[in-house]
Amino acid sequence: MRNLPGRDGGEAHTFSSYLREHPRVIMHRALLWPAQCWHCGSSDGPAFPEANAGEHTAVPLPNAEQTRDDNRLDLEGRTCIRCAEEICRRTQHLRNDAVLEGNGGDTILHQATRLGKLRMFCHLMTLVGKECGHATAADILMKTNNRGETALHLAVSVGDTDMVELMLWVAPELGGRLDRDGISPMYLAVSLGRKDIAQELRKLCGDALSYSGPNGQNALHSAVLHGEEMTRMVLGWNEDLARGKDGNDSTPLHFALSVERRPLIRVWCWSYTLPQKVPTSHLLRANPAMAYQHDNQGLFPVHVAAMTNRWADIIDLLRSCPGCMSLRDTQGRTFLHVAVQNKQLRVVRQRFQPIMNIQDNNGNTALHLAVDAEHLGMVCNLLRNKEVCLNLRNKRGLTPIDVAKGKIRQGFFFGGNPDKVIYQTLIRVGAMHGNHRMDHLQDNCVLQLNEGQRDEGNRQNVASKDLDKEESEKMTSSTETLGIGSVLIATVTFGATFTLPGGSKADTSNNGGTPTLAGPWYFDAFMVANTLAFICSSVATVGLMYSGMAMVTLVFRRTHFNISLFFATSSVTCLTTAFALGVYMVLAPVARSTAILICAITPLVLLYKNVQSLWQIALVCKPLCARRGFWVSLFYTVWALLFKALGELWPIAVIFGWAGHLRHRRHG
Repeated sequence: MRNLPGRDGGEAHTFSSYLREHPRVIMHRALLWPAQCWHCGSSDGPAFPEANAGEHTAVPLPNAEQTRDDNRLDLEGRTCIRCAEEICRRTQHLRNDAVLEGNGGDTILHQATRLGKLRMFCHLMTLVGKECGHATAADILMKTNNRGETALHLAVSVGDTDMVELMLWVAPELGGRLDRDGISPMYLAVSLGRKDIAQELRKLCGDALSYSGPNGQNALHSAVLHGEEMTRMVLGWNEDLARGKDGNDSTPLHFALSVERRPLIRVWCWSYTLPQKVPTSHLLRANPAMAYQHDNQGLFPVHVAAMTNRWADIIDLLRSCPGCMSLRDTQGRTFLHVAVQNKQLRVVRQRFQPIMNIQDNNGNTALHLAVDAEHLGMVCNLLRNKEVCLNLRNKRGLTPIDVAKGKIRQGFFFGGNPDKVIYQTLIRVGAMHGNHRMDHLQDNCVLQLNEGQRDEGNRQNVASKDLDKEESEKMTSSTETLGIGSVLIATVTFGATFTLPGGSKADTSNNGGTPTLAGPWYFDAFMVANTLAFICSSVATVGLMYSGMAMVTLVFRRTHFNISLFFATSSVTCLTTAFALGVYMVLAPVARSTAILICAITPLVLLYKNVQSLWQIALVCKPLCARRGFWVSLFYTVWALLFKALGELWPIAVIFGWAGHLRHRRHG
């Protein structure tokens, strides 16, 4: 039996002597008030009777009846000293491992802790200490359940600070006990963000306190995930924790930089993230070597930061430890390679000149990987930096533009897909192919990118058959989708022609049956827009009929589909214009401001239809300006916008041009 030392150097053999040796006990005020026991109907006085130097007496309530007669050792409804005495009597003062059935090996003390029964816990500890001495009470507190948890682990888990303080007052060495997974109470408190409990553990346990966690972690690995304040507190207690690694060789700095920035507000493509400061500086002050230590996968902290898009922390880390710039993992990747592969655009936007052209173990630069990922934004951001070399070859002999050529999908695809835009962008900025025959370039690039297919002849034969079948299915599916829209537009415009806004004149009047609003220029424009929309959608529908026929060859089906796509998109422009003119025609005489507002917001339909193309033009013009000069970039931008405007807005020129011509003839 263990006994604690007294003030005079002797031992406190009994709980009473221990109480006398430790008189400064701050009790929770709820323990000082009488409480009713719902199990036996008694009214209970203050807990810790010996601490108050008095004897405890259970006072039964008037006309109280015992509510139940349950022989099971559970604590439901039990709060009084009488129930505590019964439990101690039946369990030999908790020494016979009073395990509760079906509760994972929890003892009575585990159950009292889990239920938050501080009063009953005090009664049990007092009775055990009075009868068996303090050392026995401490030994009983050390008992664990099937998961290796002491009652202190449960008290920390439920966040009961008073229970934690009471347990540590009785047995401070509890702070050094680990559960089956190697988790200490301190690690558990820190992982739950309970700063108050962690401070109590530190204050009451002293040198017996353990900071251990699962898989070789320590409390600092968890503290860094809870912000700067928790990290500073744990480092202040034990700075040696900064030298610890877990089972994966991850340092606390790896953990700190692995926290992803989660957006507070997300609306469509826009998001706002609250700034979350990582305690990098505190960790590096405690152990600067952490920045140069890798885990068992060869990843350094700067690589982890690149994975999680923590670009500001990367800059801080490089400012403190410039040598991190050129660190490579087991695959020879710098953090820029890692950022590109994880599509972390904010990291790629920064200009890290010394590593822009570093090649990994496969000879790939960051530009190779960005092209392979088909991420136009990253490719353009890299091309804006004139230090990025455009023509470095990897170990397969492929330059970035070779990789881009190999990524272009075979068959009939949308011209605005990233693979095609990236290839055209590399051509415009002056990238060169490797040493390949140009007529074999596509096959060579595809073969190099698909290592699993070694038999070139067999690959080409199989690919040709599969491609024809895939193209036919793709054309049929696309025809069905586009056909729905073109038929709907044709139906709407046909109906609008005979149900004109404003109605028609009465048959008894002059020109009976003619439109009431006929005459102004906007009526002529409305009729032209509506007619042009009907014609364009009808042509698109007829073309789609041919493109959807399997008996027509793929070449002619593609031709008909392209024509139909052009006229279908033009019919949308005509329909949008007709709607705006119709609203203006009806509302202008009575609500001119409203009519103008509606006409102003209607073109948003056309803007949405072309937003992807405009975004791509804006992205490409920046690397063009950096690589080829301002005038080349300006020429490309003007040409691209002009071509897009002619293709999309020609119906508007026809509509208003014809309306102006009619007005001129009428009034000229």
